[in-house]
Amino acid sequence: MSVQPASAQSHTVPMARPGPDQADAPPVNGSLLTVGVVAAVVGILVEVAMGFLHPSHAQPNDSATAFEEYSHSQDWTYVHIGQFAGTLLVVIALVAIARTLSGQPGTAGAMAVVGAVTGVLIGAVFAVQMAVDGVALKGTVDTWAHASTATDRSAAFLVADGVRWIEKALSSFFHLLNGTTLLALGLSVLLGQMARRWLGWVGVVAGIGFLVGGVITSRTGFSPDASRILTPALLLSAVFLIGTAVSLRRAARR
Repeated sequence: MSVQPASAQSHTVPMARPGPDQADAPPVNGSLLTVGVVAAVVGILVEVAMGFLHPSHAQPNDSATAFEEYSHSQDWTYVHIGQFAGTLLVVIALVAIARTLSGQPGTAGAMAVVGAVTGVLIGAVFAVQMAVDGVALKGTVDTWAHASTATDRSAAFLVADGVRWIEKALSSFFHLLNGTTLLALGLSVLLGQMARRWLGWVGVVAGIGFLVGGVITSRTGFSPDASRILTPALLLSAVFLIGTAVSLRRAARR
């Protein structure tokens, strides 16, 4: 009976196959997630900086007092262009997260696709809102501030206040889209296995907060009631955005 050489026997050992988790794992684009992380951080920093530069001493729902403050701003349009740029970067981060999560099977992937669509709509609606707020409102407020007669001033104020309510309407739908996007992506994280599950809960809670805040804004404008809901939701959304992007990026490296 012949005996095979050890070298020959070593070639008969079967190669290890990847486990089911490795075989079923969706491909992850690390470069896309790197862009998402950078866009999230820079976008949030730009929005915070523009928030400090935005005139905000007057109560936003008190149109006469707010318009008086806005009329003295020399950087109004530039601040709103900056706000749009910051939000556009955040939208890029949201789409990067949604694109990555959409590779998951089942409902988790489907929710990510929903989040991608509504995330793009966030940028579109906010662009219109900033055009109304940063350009149209400023023009009507300046016309009101420089009106030469009481009649002209009264007419100009009514026009400016009408433009203001268009801005409030756009803001309410902007928040509703924020809420829908965060809720969809939060559910995608919860139902999937690509990022830390607690981040999914953060996204869901933030999304619900934005949805409630959007409804309140549609009824009351820029009221304290809306701010009490939207401010915590905004902070939670920042945690979800950066946390999820970083978590997915680390998973891509592994």
